[in-house]
Amino acid sequence: MKHTPKRKINSAYLEGKRTCWPRWRLYTFVALILTLCMPTGCALMDKSSSMEFTPVTNPPTGIHLQGKFVWNDLLTDNVAAAKDFYGPLFGWTFEQLRGYTVVKNDGQNIGGMAQVEDKSEPPGAARWLCALSVADVDEVVALVDKEGGTVNEGPEDMKNRGRGAIISDPQGAQLLVMHAIGGDPEDKEPALGSWLWHELWSNDTEASLAFYQKLVGYDYFGEMDDYLVLTRGEQWRAGIRYSSDSDLEMRWVPVVRVADTEDMAARAKKLGGKVLVEPMATDNGGSVALLSDPSGAFLIVQYWPANLFEQEK
Repeated sequence: MKHTPKRKINSAYLEGKRTCWPRWRLYTFVALILTLCMPTGCALMDKSSSMEFTPVTNPPTGIHLQGKFVWNDLLTDNVAAAKDFYGPLFGWTFEQLRGYTVVKNDGQNIGGMAQVEDKSEPPGAARWLCALSVADVDEVVALVDKEGGTVNEGPEDMKNRGRGAIISDPQGAQLLVMHAIGGDPEDKEPALGSWLWHELWSNDTEASLAFYQKLVGYDYFGEMDDYLVLTRGEQWRAGIRYSSDSDLEMRWVPVVRVADTEDMAARAKKLGGKVLVEPMATDNGGSVALLSDPSGAFLIVQYWPANLFEQEK
């Protein structure tokens, strides 16, 4: 499920090493958790002029990797409670800027938190807003309109961050499309406590695939009625998981790399979160679990064996 620059995506690889990408199954729990309503917009872009953001990369890399997810922002009405949950859970630390909280993993900036007012009726759950790197935000926004998606906010220049827009794909899944000042993070093995992967839950994988192929030029492999791995060049970038229930709320969900999913699940419960899917084994010798924080934001935790990053091309 996770990309790595050390693997070639070709037919020989898929035939010989198919189990190297895990395919944990959601089963009937999806019908429960995805009935939570996600607001179609948020105040992040509207408030960006009064916020102080941090760059995606520091120091700058000068590279832009279209199709890579490069940042994640937690949108919540209770940043203080979120810090009390994620700090002890992953060992994250935080830096407070004007109107914005930077998330750090082992001293490295990996994301942020923004206090937003939820005016939806009934109130929607908090969520992680995943940021996708694109070459030209304005061109992407025009394409979103043309291809049946929705532009929720922007495009807008975000101070110190870059140009961005919040969009929803034709199935309703939200994300931030962004061209970052200073470039994107380099491709390398993610550290424990950092982002391992991003996956889209979709009830129409064929339509979702077509949309994101037009957006950023993805290739893919996998099965339409199960799981697709999105690639660009030889790099794994994200996944699309099929859900058969057309009434479910579609969304992008980030994955955090951890050493022990059982430990993470136990900690999450003690800290006031929920374990929506208990830790289960994956085909590659790892394990995975689905959590929600106390305000309802979903995220996946996954143990991904280090030897999989060391495989030869």
